[in-house]
Amino acid sequence: MKEMLTNKILTGLRDADFARLMPFLHPVSLSTGERLAEAGEAAPYIYFPESCVISCLANMQDGKTAEVGTIGFEGLADITGLGKSRPAVHSLSVSIGGSALRVRKDDFEREMLRSESLQQSLIGYAAEYVTQLSQRSACAIFHLVEQRFAVWLLLLTDRTEEPVIQITQERIADHLGVRRAGVTVVALHMQAAGAISYRRGNLRIDNREMLKAMACECYGTLAVGQPRQTAHM
Repeated sequence: MKEMLTNKILTGLRDADFARLMPFLHPVSLSTGERLAEAGEAAPYIYFPESCVISCLANMQDGKTAEVGTIGFEGLADITGLGKSRPAVHSLSVSIGGSALRVRKDDFEREMLRSESLQQSLIGYAAEYVTQLSQRSACAIFHLVEQRFAVWLLLLTDRTEEPVIQITQERIADHLGVRRAGVTVVALHMQAAGAISYRRGNLRIDNREMLKAMACECYGTLAVGQPRQTAHM
């Protein structure tokens, strides 16, 4: 079964370690916009994305949200909740629907203690995830909405390898932590330039190289499946 998977944490396990974990893994189909965990609650499951993309969202008291982390086939959701008994600080939502493998948190933590290869894989991914969180925090401070939007689109398509994203402008605004009107202006500019086309909730990447040119330097640090570059603010 391991050979049929795309999740890098699972495929990187030794065969014996994967065999022990496999009975606890259950395939699930996740829908765009589906909420997997809420802030203030203890999440019962760990998710290993295959074709879906999961967002880690910060939720403000006034109802505003902003995406602080993106999780696809390279990782798991939510690594920050492992080994913690207190409620989660952030919520988890499906930004791009697709397949995943789900395991109960207590089962996974028990197997984690038995598997050195799983521990090493999680340590490596945790370092990448912290890099993502810190870089995106700096990006939100220093860079324009258009640059951040371009980076966000590239991060999604890195993980789905599909040029079309089904998403509304309202949800884009929620993920970027900006007003919907700002997303509309930026999307129209990108469409006029030929980078994207947007119609009735379907956003298509028409020119990926142009989108990269619109993105800020942070994409070089955040890109999945490519050599990491150091971003200089």
